[in-house]
Amino acid sequence: MIGEKVEGYTIIESTVIGNAKFVVGKNPQNPIVPYVTWQANMKNDPHSYFWGHYYGDKLTALADYGDRISQEAQYLKSFQEKKAKEKPAVEPER
Repeated sequence: MIGEKVEGYTIIESTVIGNAKFVVGKNPQNPIVPYVTWQANMKNDPHSYFWGHYYGDKLTALADYGDRISQEAQYLKSFQEKKAKEKPAVEPER
C-alpha cells in the first residue's frame, strides 16, 4: 500500500499481479541505497516483503520494478497457455 512504512522505507509504488505484489520503497535517510524493490505474496501475507533489490537512484529502482512486474506477467501468461494446452479437447455432440 502506498505510504506504508517498511524497515525505514516508505512505499511509493505498488502493483499486484496474480498473487504477487511488487513495491518500490524510498528511504531518504539511507544515502547509499535510498530505494528498494520488494515482492510480497498476497495469499500468505501481503505485508511481508522479501527478495529486496536495493538501489542508489530512483530510475534504476523503477526499471527493476518494471522488470519484476513484466517477468511475473510472462510467467503467468506461460502458465495459462500451458494449462490451456493441457485441457482435453471437448468432443462435439452428435
